[in-house]
Amino acid sequence: MRVHQHQSQRSQTQRISLCMIVKDEEEMLPRCLESVRGAVDEIIVVDTGSSDRSIAIAEEHGAVVVGFAWCDDFAAARNAGLEQASGDWILFLDADEALEPAAREQIRSWTAVSGCDGLFLNIHNYTGSGQQGATVNPVLRLFRNAPEHRFQGRIHEQIAAAICERNPEAAFHVTDMVIHHYGYQTVVVERKDKVNRNLRLLQQAVVEEPSQPFHHYNLGVEYLRVGEAERALESFGKARKRIDPVVTSYAHLLLKYEVRCLEHLQRWQEALERVDEALELFPEYTDLMHHRATCADALGDTVMAEMSLREAVRQGPPPAIFHTEEGMGTYQTWYSLGRLLEGKADLEGAVDAYVEAVRAKSSLLPPLYRIFRMMRVSGQERQIPAVIKSRFAMNSEEALSKVLGILEQCHCYDAALEMLGEMPSVPSGVQREQRSVAEAVLHVQRGDWSTARLKLETVKRKKGSFAPMASRWLERLQWLDGKEGQGASGQDAFTLWLMNSSRADESKERVSEAEPRLAEWWKAATEGENRSGMENVAGLEGVAASDHAGLYDGWQALGLMLEGCVQSGRWHALHGLIQRGRQLLVEVHHVTEKRPEKERNASGDQEMEREEVESEITDAKGRGIRAPFPGALDTLTGTSWLVKGLIRAADCHLAQFSSDTEQVEHGKKQRHAYWPVIQHIRLELPGVDGFES
Repeated sequence: MRVHQHQSQRSQTQRISLCMIVKDEEEMLPRCLESVRGAVDEIIVVDTGSSDRSIAIAEEHGAVVVGFAWCDDFAAARNAGLEQASGDWILFLDADEALEPAAREQIRSWTAVSGCDGLFLNIHNYTGSGQQGATVNPVLRLFRNAPEHRFQGRIHEQIAAAICERNPEAAFHVTDMVIHHYGYQTVVVERKDKVNRNLRLLQQAVVEEPSQPFHHYNLGVEYLRVGEAERALESFGKARKRIDPVVTSYAHLLLKYEVRCLEHLQRWQEALERVDEALELFPEYTDLMHHRATCADALGDTVMAEMSLREAVRQGPPPAIFHTEEGMGTYQTWYSLGRLLEGKADLEGAVDAYVEAVRAKSSLLPPLYRIFRMMRVSGQERQIPAVIKSRFAMNSEEALSKVLGILEQCHCYDAALEMLGEMPSVPSGVQREQRSVAEAVLHVQRGDWSTARLKLETVKRKKGSFAPMASRWLERLQWLDGKEGQGASGQDAFTLWLMNSSRADESKERVSEAEPRLAEWWKAATEGENRSGMENVAGLEGVAASDHAGLYDGWQALGLMLEGCVQSGRWHALHGLIQRGRQLLVEVHHVTEKRPEKERNASGDQEMEREEVESEITDAKGRGIRAPFPGALDTLTGTSWLVKGLIRAADCHLAQFSSDTEQVEHGKKQRHAYWPVIQHIRLELPGVDGFES
């Protein structure tokens, strides 16, 4: 108790000042300032010329705003804020960063009891769309306030050197506190043109201080970021010649980046040699061991690759002093091991590795895609539900729905139907209808149209909110069965288009029969009269798409029907669908689409509303034609669904070819010697993989 009381008393005297520099950060600044609420005693914001609401937002959060004329020098701007800070400790953040809630609770305890001169926090840098994981970098972000402690460096400014100059015996500690950094996500980088700004300032810094290795290192990082591996490698080489890797804090990262450059240039042997050199200096750096496996695999040495990956997972994440990528030694390495074992036809070992990857990160989807695809290709689809139950914790309906969506995308329809049938019963009639439609569409995709029809007719008879969707799918099935027009209500624009295009060789009078209904349907769709909204069907991707015009009723419907034709062996119908889709894509030459923009509302938020309007396409003879169904002008989506259908057909042919090679010897089926080759081809066919594009 005395210890805790002593800490509390000290924490009252250890004031913390947050120091920032900003320019036009109204979008991200509120999140940053909210993240430090209660964690700091004062906020100093140096504004370098904002033209948006950044200053007002800072003042609303109680900040002292200091104006500063930008002079291409981040250190000078930082130091202008330090001059105004009165706290015992300085925390510095950028507007595109946020302190993790746990760190907000811990920060005062760290400053209260720490005898150090500075504290490292872990920066989680998110790149791309932000969904690809993060790099983790320990960075000195919290240090004692002293007049001698001032930043150095035009860009990538540093404080550690100044602290050590004042006190050569200065001590630092690596904490487990986390800062989230969103500034290198693609949309932010493009908007702010960060790369060109950084390159310009670093090139200037290199001219001013050519012997400073840190400038060359940072310049290499920017070149690597934009894919200029040769120039990056040259800059890293200059930096490496000027440092002592034993005492330089970023040496391990410099060496890893050199390896990445060589990998990018496909100079695999050099990359492997550089990895081994780096491992001599940093044997605990798991990232290097992972890259060793990558190089070995590229050189065809799968034994070394597997050994290196297993050593990496044995090591686990590297010690906190190393900059690392999230998942090194855990889920990324397990996933890489699974892919390696898959290539060696060790499917059982691959499944085990993928399971470990998901256990290391439960939100990870790619391993599930691989597991389900492998089990389907190897003829073990019926065992998937048992594998899911025995090896994964399915503790919520949300998790089960996500797995059902992946099963559907991997064409594991039998497994999806079995798991869908085991979902808890729902009390709502609407939910029951929703689930029935989901099951029906799964049956459509697996080619069991009679079962699909029975479920859809039941939903249609109940005349609920899902009845229109059921009715439209029944019309599509009638067309597929060659019974177009028999009992059709003419409510489905997509089926009308199929009927109309299939009558192209008939008389003009017959061709025009569907036009009035098509025009009427289009008008209703664009006015919202024939939509039932975004209807999520059991959480299935594809199956659980919406009934929204242009999505579920357009190209996606074509894709699901293509799948059903492939599964049921209806090759004539498949050919007809593909031909009609290709013809429409060829005919689309011009799109007219209006997207009115709403004015800002009272709260200052800006909304965009996409209004679907009558659009025209031009046929090969230059005649204007009404778009046959909502979404028809989206040629990218249309092409995608057609390609998916062709790939699925190829996979079906390969599966048949593979089964034809089986021979019966001594009463048992024996696979031909080239069966593994066919299996490998099927596993590598293009398809969804759980990675965001």
